[in-house]
Amino acid sequence: MAEIDCARCSGAACTTEDLEATPQFCPRRVTAGAIEEAEQIRTTNPDVKRIAEVARDVETTGYHKWPRVQELIEFCKRLDIETIGIAFCVGLRAETQSLVEILESHGFTVKTVVCTVNGGCNPVGQALTLNDQQTELNVIMGLCLGHDILFQQFSQAPVTTLVVKDRVTCHNPLGPIINRYWRNDLVASS
Repeated sequence: MAEIDCARCSGAACTTEDLEATPQFCPRRVTAGAIEEAEQIRTTNPDVKRIAEVARDVETTGYHKWPRVQELIEFCKRLDIETIGIAFCVGLRAETQSLVEILESHGFTVKTVVCTVNGGCNPVGQALTLNDQQTELNVIMGLCLGHDILFQQFSQAPVTTLVVKDRVTCHNPLGPIINRYWRNDLVASS
């Protein structure tokens, strides 16, 4: 199987029609069938088209103006979402309560479920609980790595992440990638 590697590309490959001008590792060359299938879904599936349209509109309108919470509010309003589920880490209860207050002030019905529902971390239980509550969009608030994956796998509603858990960087996992001191420490020695 041929390898893809968009991270090593200059970015110009995405804007050219000439596939011969793209690097050998370009997904447009290597996985052309998947790209064609994605384009077919993107242009014909009404749910995908609507979410993409609203996402583009929210990004354009709020670019460099709105924090992620405001984007979430506008996205939900424009999609006519009424019921939002929040799957949260017990360590972020206060922050979740603040988010609930914000969302409810905009007219949303909010259903929340803590990670320790039924004892221990239980992301499958969180997903099934919110499925039972018929939420229209679910928000992850700081679930552990792996638990976030399981939650998304079992959620019937679409899922977005508001907070990515990182106990060391105050929930800013990009910090060590941006900061060269952290980054240098994280690169494995050969």
